[in-house]
Parts: sequence; structure tokens; C-alpha cells
Amino acid sequence: LGAFAQHAVLAAAARKRELTQLRDVVTQYEALFQAAPVLINAFGPEGRCTLWNDACERRFGWSEAEIKAYQDPLTLFYPDPHIRARVIDSVGPQPSRTFREWHPRTRTGETLSVLWSNVRLPDGRVVNIGMDMTESRRTEAALARMARVDSLTGCWNRAEILKRVEDRLAAARRGESGLNTALMLDLDYFKQVNDRYGHLGGDTALRHFCDQLRACLREGDSIGRLGGEEFLVLLADTDVEVAHAICARLRLALRQHPVDIDGEAVALSVSGGIARFAEGDASASDVLRRADFALYQAKRAGRDCAVEYRV
Repeated sequence: LGAFAQHAVLAAAARKRELTQLRDVVTQYEALFQAAPVLINAFGPEGRCTLWNDACERRFGWSEAEIKAYQDPLTLFYPDPHIRARVIDSVGPQPSRTFREWHPRTRTGETLSVLWSNVRLPDGRVVNIGMDMTESRRTEAALARMARVDSLTGCWNRAEILKRVEDRLAAARRGESGLNTALMLDLDYFKQVNDRYGHLGGDTALRHFCDQLRACLREGDSIGRLGGEEFLVLLADTDVEVAHAICARLRLALRQHPVDIDGEAVALSVSGGIARFAEGDASASDVLRRADFALYQAKRAGRDCAVEYRV
């Protein structure tokens, strides 16, 4: 009887140690779950949230208590019902463990880029593990944009504006585009500005010119710097009358708003060559050749004017 009692006491002590160890493990895993630098959550079959770690709270803006109180919290992240349906399908009976990019919204309305993977637990529940790629995607987009933008003026660079002309030509050949017009612009006597104020003064003049030009354009028009003080404006779905009107507004704006270079007000002027896209244009070079010829005619006519190319 004594031996049996001793064995029972030892067994109870062992079970107590095992229970303590189990509690320690649970505590450690719970701390890991909350402190993990990845997004971890889970939703039951009825749509309610069952897991929501601290990273989710920080990134999405809703506390665990708030998110669990919502009947269908997925509507907060994916307002579009079609996208929400695809999200639900991705965590269905056979969830994919490969990472897939989704774009949930935060409490403030910010759209994120998150790589989600779905892991099925032994009890059948699916846990979603996400990596926030928003800043990386923004950096990638910024770098991609930098490769297409002129660093001095913020306009599209030569390669990008010519690509846009090619795209409009291709759309026109497919019958998907209306009238298109190219406007080539060149600052008059720009060499004199550089000679008098130096290249930094010339850079100031170029930026000022582009600011004035943007204010004269419509949404959807594209400006590209071809090089030096020469620019190309792509006017989509419009005819030459709009190009003439833009040139008139631009020349007036440059007269009314001279550029400040080292405390001196310098009035700029610009010459323009206007060319319609033609049915037989094979490439952007065909359009630019006509616009350049019209620009040459404007220079010969005394500058500070716009000339339309005519056959």
C-alpha cells in the first residue's frame, strides 16, 4: 500500500511537471504568434476571425477584439465581392501553400500588397501567413518610373514618349484610337540663357517652362523631353485646333510669368511644330519628321509661334 501511494505521488508530480512544461510551450508559442514579424490570421467557415496577431493589428489598424466582432470582416479588406470570392476560394478545402499576392485595404483606406500563404492545421483549420510587400512594390514602381522619367524636368524621357507615340499608332491601326496630334516644342534662344546664366540657370528655365506647359495641357496629354530644350507633347484623341490653342496659352503664360534666375526676371518664348498622325505612318519617326519640319518653319517665321505641317 505504501509503495502504491509513493508511486501515485510520483506520478502526480510527473504529470504536474509535464503540465507546467506544456503551459510553458503554449506560452512560448503564443508569444511567437503575437510577436512574429509576419501577418498571421485565420477565419472560420462562417467568416468570423479566429486568429489575429499583433502584426495584423499594426498593419491593418483593427484590434483583435474589433476584428472578431465583425460578422464578415473580409468585407473590410476586400470590398469588391468578386475579389472577395476569389480570396475565399483560395482558402477552401484544398488551400494553396504557395504564396499569392493580394491587395487588401487597411482601416485608413490604404491598399496593401501582401503575399499570402495558407496552411491547413491538423484540426482542419486554415491559417493565413502573409508578408507585407507594400514598400517593396512601391520602391519597384518608383525605380521603374525613374527609368522612364527625365530627372531634370519630371517629364517622360525620350524613350518613353516615343514608346507612347508608337502605342497610339498601334491603337490607331487596330481602330481603337481617334485623332492624335504631335506637338514639338523648342525654347527660343535657349543658348543665350545658358551663356548668360550658366547651366544651372538654364536648368531653372527648363523646369519653369515645363511647369507652365503642364498647366496648359489636359489630363491624359503626355510630355516628353527629346533632348536639350526640345520637347514633344502627345495629344491623344484630338485634332490640330487643340494643339494651336495649347501653344497660344503657353506663349501667353511664358510672357505673363517670367522665370526668376538669380533674382532676375527672364521672359521665355517657344516655337512649336504641329503634326497630325497620318494613316500611313509606319513608326514614330514618321510623325516626328513632320513635326520637326513644322517646327523648322516656325523658327524661320520668326519664332514665338506655332506652325502646322501641311502637305
